[in-house]
Amino acid sequence: MTAHQTPSSRYTGVYGFPESAEGAQRLAAALGVPCAIAELHRFPDGESLVRVPERMERAVVYRSLHRPNDKLVELMLAASVLRREGAKELCLVAPYMAYMRQDAVFRPGEPVSQKVVGAWLAQHFDRILCVEPHLHRTGQLDEVFPGRRTDALSGAPVIAAALRGLDSDSVVVGPDEEAEPLIEATARGLGVAWACGRKERRGDRDVTVVLPETADLRGRPVVIVDDVISSGETIFSCARAARALGAASVRVAAVHALFTAETAARFPTEGIDSVMSCDGVPHPSNALPLAPMIAEALRQ
Repeated sequence: MTAHQTPSSRYTGVYGFPESAEGAQRLAAALGVPCAIAELHRFPDGESLVRVPERMERAVVYRSLHRPNDKLVELMLAASVLRREGAKELCLVAPYMAYMRQDAVFRPGEPVSQKVVGAWLAQHFDRILCVEPHLHRTGQLDEVFPGRRTDALSGAPVIAAALRGLDSDSVVVGPDEEAEPLIEATARGLGVAWACGRKERRGDRDVTVVLPETADLRGRPVVIVDDVISSGETIFSCARAARALGAASVRVAAVHALFTAETAARFPTEGIDSVMSCDGVPHPSNALPLAPMIAEALRQ
């Protein structure tokens, strides 16, 4: 056992990539194991070359899969090197997992991307861990990654821990039934009330959230919780609905922040006091550390 390892560490090291190096380093520190960052080179024609600097017997490969296309190919290339160099076990930690939303054929001629990408990653990794993967019509994560051990972690404990000390009169609000498990778990962790809305989506940026008229928000602080913020339209509509029901203030907490600076600039104008996110996807709003929770799951 090296000086970096602890007796509870199943894995002997963590690999990261340049854009997610800090997340990989935080996870390695939480596990008490070394961290190595892969080198990437992209040729003028768009091809990637991956160099993996150190050999590890049981490795965690850490990479969040937002903007996924190049990253998926590079993960496959890195895994091939690690296997060739003698890695006996590879665990992919992808706090944000891509291609989960297309889990059925919605229109003729479309792929079931979730199954395609899941089967591809399952060929290269023995274990896959994600945080709040988009499993709204899929029962379990192991259905996505056939024959592999999987961990689908909830962001609720991390969000609730950051909101400790919240006014007991506060209400945790979610935009739709798909977010309901996250909303309820966050509220129960805080011991406060919660309410879930209904989302009407007509396009990527054409969304209306309707909160139940029975939601008692008048004069009470509201925290909107959701798994992903991208365009921001769902959150903005939810905030307007909460204000219409008399919310005294509105804050937002998200697991994955994918929104741009232009979207961030709109939050104050929409009456939202603050926005914070978990740090699986690097973003200026990051305030909620995932490494301790992920490390604990990896020790199991």
